[in-house]
Amino acid sequence: MNIFLTPIFISILSLFYIFLAMRVGYMRGSPVMKIFFKMDEEVSEEKLNRNIRAHGNFSEYVPLYLLLLLVSELVGVTSYHYMLIASLIFTYGRVAHAICFAFFDYNPFLRITGMLTTYVGIVMLCLKLISFYI
Repeated sequence: MNIFLTPIFISILSLFYIFLAMRVGYMRGSPVMKIFFKMDEEVSEEKLNRNIRAHGNFSEYVPLYLLLLLVSELVGVTSYHYMLIASLIFTYGRVAHAICFAFFDYNPFLRITGMLTTYVGIVMLCLKLISFYI
């Protein structure tokens, strides 16, 4: 039983999570962020709320996916390539959705593809795990 993909995707997704967290801190005017970045004048409440939602939404889906990925690797019912494809699809979805909310006022392409690919990645692993035990 080898676990290859889970540590890689935990690392990639965690780094992006930290980026989103730092962005929210920056927009809130965090003194720590002022050390590293020149602050914009004032950030609108709507822009701040969109960034908070991007961060929050990311943190809602990623742990579920990573748990499914870990279980898939531990149980060994899914091929490496299948899990890699599911993970790349899921990662695109989370990054696209977060970028949509954090950087755009309106981008239906990123929002829709982001959520659809998030769901596809999760469902891919769920179906493989369920089919193994039925």
